[in-house]
Amino acid sequence: MTVKVDTINFSENKVSKKQYTFLQSEEINIGLIHQVVKGSRTNHRNNTASVKTRAQVSGTGAKPWAQKGTGRARQGSLRAPSFIGGGIAHGPGTRVYKDRTPKKMKKKALDMSVSQRISEGSVFVVDGTGVEKPSTKNANKVLKNVNVNRSFTFVYSEGDEVLFKSFKNLKNSKLVSVEKLAAIDVISTDDLLFSVNAFEKYCGENA
Repeated sequence: MTVKVDTINFSENKVSKKQYTFLQSEEINIGLIHQVVKGSRTNHRNNTASVKTRAQVSGTGAKPWAQKGTGRARQGSLRAPSFIGGGIAHGPGTRVYKDRTPKKMKKKALDMSVSQRISEGSVFVVDGTGVEKPSTKNANKVLKNVNVNRSFTFVYSEGDEVLFKSFKNLKNSKLVSVEKLAAIDVISTDDLLFSVNAFEKYCGENA
């Protein structure tokens, strides 16, 4: 199956329709995409909230008072949570955020996300053949030529250093390697741009 995608020549800034072999998903499973994206967000979550327990708080280890005879409740340490300056009981800091999503589900969600963007006309291919020097100015012209004025994801591959440097400084840009492209990268921005190398590699894996 082939699809026609707007392909922009980076140096000449000309747009043409080109056909690529791509197995486009006809049905979009929103529930599957949501599950995969939620798992990705969970795995990228930073577990930075942390407090000190009674074992981590610095201070004396002496017993506050005798076990018996004082009339007060028995205590073994001034670093217990019941004392001011003591440790925190049941505080954050030990939870691990991890979601193991099967590879087939990730691949299916990615293919459906890209297929949805193609059906919306939000996928573009950038041809950087023959370009030797990075140019943010040319990258801006490319975006204006295809009416990309919102957030976008640029997908690059090996040999796309010039295009990578051209697009990385643009506003609302997100750059990701085709090997690491995931559904969350596609749906988190409004438009999707591939380099020719990246799109051909992705289509080859999708065929």
